[in-house]
Amino acid sequence: MKHLFTPGPVPLPHEVASSGARPMIGHRSEEFSALLLRLQNRLRDLLKSSGPVVLLPSSGTGALESMVENLLRPDDVVISVSCGQFGLRFREMASRMDCQIVSVDVPWGEAVAPEAIAEAVRVHPEARAILLTHNETSTGVINPIHSIASVLPKERPLLLVDVVSSLGVTPCLPEVWGVDALAGASQKGLLCPPGVGVVWLSPRAWEALESLGHPKSFYFDLLGYRDSMEHLQSPYTPPISLFYSLDAALALLAEHGYAKWWKERRRFAAAFAAGAEAMGLDLLVRQKRHRSPGVTAIKTPEAKRLKDALYGMGVEVAGGLGALKGQIVRVAHYTDMGWPEMCLILGSIYGAAKSAGLSVNAGFLDVAQRVWEEDAPCGKC
Repeated sequence: MKHLFTPGPVPLPHEVASSGARPMIGHRSEEFSALLLRLQNRLRDLLKSSGPVVLLPSSGTGALESMVENLLRPDDVVISVSCGQFGLRFREMASRMDCQIVSVDVPWGEAVAPEAIAEAVRVHPEARAILLTHNETSTGVINPIHSIASVLPKERPLLLVDVVSSLGVTPCLPEVWGVDALAGASQKGLLCPPGVGVVWLSPRAWEALESLGHPKSFYFDLLGYRDSMEHLQSPYTPPISLFYSLDAALALLAEHGYAKWWKERRRFAAAFAAGAEAMGLDLLVRQKRHRSPGVTAIKTPEAKRLKDALYGMGVEVAGGLGALKGQIVRVAHYTDMGWPEMCLILGSIYGAAKSAGLSVNAGFLDVAQRVWEEDAPCGKC
């Protein structure tokens, strides 16, 4: 049996997988309009937002590109903040739009300091936008978006945030935080197959978009999507099966309780990190408060051998990207995993590490269990 611990795609809950197998319906039918309305209401509830949420037939990269295409124009000054590979990818999109890039770079494995962004805005008051990654999947860092937004001046650039790998697994509250636009995707924290991009804009961002008019992109024209959604329609043929899966996944999260779900993901991540460190392995992200609830990066010179050994056991994890290629192994924990899964992944890593020639310590499960029980409801696991 294969066990998937990659940071997207993730294992699907049974209800999500079976919902995607429902019979096709016409995308101009009343039944589809009802489905789209449910998705809108559930996504607004998840985001704690009253505004429209655009669903794109794309990956998360498509959702990010739609934000860039719609809200930026050539020669715009853009403050691009990067602490990993996906921050660089976001920057590349703006660069290809011929924007003037102001780079704020952070060492990989560290989070962005709010003061650094505030200083960049002070030096470049003409900037049109700030590009930020909430959860940097390539390193396992989560950035303090709320704290960053809170230190920015009232008259500030548009704050555009990549939530592709954070939406669903941790709070993403754009209105509460003061974010202007975010882009997410279905295949990570939303527990769905790949293929649905999620875009949310604040009233301020919609106003900016209206002043700019339609972008060059026909397919990713957010104004067109918003106009169609007002009539509970999609401007183009949508991925209906994926919409059914997303509907089921959002219902599961709501039924479970968002706050409870987010706490359980943090609990798993903390216990896993404690077990890995007790084993003698180094984690890329040193500061606990900046560790992602969705993915943990283990740093080792034997990363490839460790990853290959795990794969031979039927456990699939991810390797490093960009500057970290061959240096880390990334283990995801987006889904509803408990103590049995913790034992499986930590035990597998222990066996794989020994076969890869790494010196590892026993007793790691005892350490992981202590952390697990510390955060258990009513002190029980």
